[in-house]
Amino acid sequence: MLNRSRTALAASLALVMGVAHAQFDPGRARLENERNTVEVVSRVAPGVVFVTTRQAAQVPGAPDAWTLPPGLFPRGLELPPRQGEGSGFVIDRDGLILTNDHVVTLATDRVGTVTVRFHDDPRQYPATVVGRAPAYDLALVKVNAPGKALTPLPLGDSDRLQPGQKAIAIGNPFGLEFAVSEGVVSATGRTFAPRSGNLSTNVIQTDAAVNPGSSGGPLLNSSGEVVGINTQILSSSPVSGQFGGVAFAVPINVAKSLLPELKAGKTVDERSLIASRPRLGVEVVDLGAYPSDVRATYRLPDRGVVVARVEKGSPAERAGLRAGSKTARVGPADLPVEGDVITAVNGRPVGSAAELRAIVFGAKPDEVTLTVSRAGQERQVKVKLAVVAPAL
Repeated sequence: MLNRSRTALAASLALVMGVAHAQFDPGRARLENERNTVEVVSRVAPGVVFVTTRQAAQVPGAPDAWTLPPGLFPRGLELPPRQGEGSGFVIDRDGLILTNDHVVTLATDRVGTVTVRFHDDPRQYPATVVGRAPAYDLALVKVNAPGKALTPLPLGDSDRLQPGQKAIAIGNPFGLEFAVSEGVVSATGRTFAPRSGNLSTNVIQTDAAVNPGSSGGPLLNSSGEVVGINTQILSSSPVSGQFGGVAFAVPINVAKSLLPELKAGKTVDERSLIASRPRLGVEVVDLGAYPSDVRATYRLPDRGVVVARVEKGSPAERAGLRAGSKTARVGPADLPVEGDVITAVNGRPVGSAAELRAIVFGAKPDEVTLTVSRAGQERQVKVKLAVVAPAL
């Protein structure tokens, strides 16, 4: 009897597995994905470029104009020429190219030059740096090339990205021209520190392979739209800069919001961003600085930022946000308590001042909904952002 039951169970499992196999053909699915990747890559290939920056040999301490031809001075007196390489992509028929700011760093003074090479074109075209946004590691370059060489890539909407979506990265890793890698969007809204300064920004995380030389290249979705600009990697490898499965891209919507300033030839640094962008008008302290006993005493949540000060006349004041009315002694510091704690913005959790600033700076439209904990009770507060100084 037991053997019959086992036989019946095995037959049932075989039937279920057979039905499942009939409904899902992994060979067919794999070929469909491959066809999509090949189609996207072939369509965008002409618009992806190889960016090279160079600095000529110089005399240490001499004015920039003293750029030297090789061999003019004895060996050791002149600084050797330097060269950097990266990627970029065309965004319009005027020859404008988006790339990373760190790719063009060598060309941001009077002795640097930029050249651009297109896919399957051995010629190098001269280019100039039009505008820079070091705070977001973005730069706008204009290439002097014939119109027929320019194939603008369509810009997508990075706000609509979801983890698990297909991601295609194209660039020039290690100087290997036009290399394609594929993966998924691993996460969105990841807060990441910039290469310089203290202004953290939200970035896209992907597992598509990105390596030195890929910087500035496009991150594309399955429709062939640019959704991000590859910028950094996170790696535990002892070899500096080796891809370890985690790469970051600046959301294309950030670049689109900065394009008017970049086209106008501006340098958008941390100070100018803070001075010109709409924000709440608060000073905050990370809850991570509060011991568990202090959080329990004052009914504070485990994660969020405590409002320490509200700027006079700011959006936060108009919305009724409250700063801490008392302080608690924690080691050498007096931390604000009995004030509002911001735990989320537009439903996105907030755990630090850097995360709050990054979310607020990228908010569209300029009205946000804050999740606020007040005296242990959670509430939703709508705030219309405005330009204020010097807060978030």
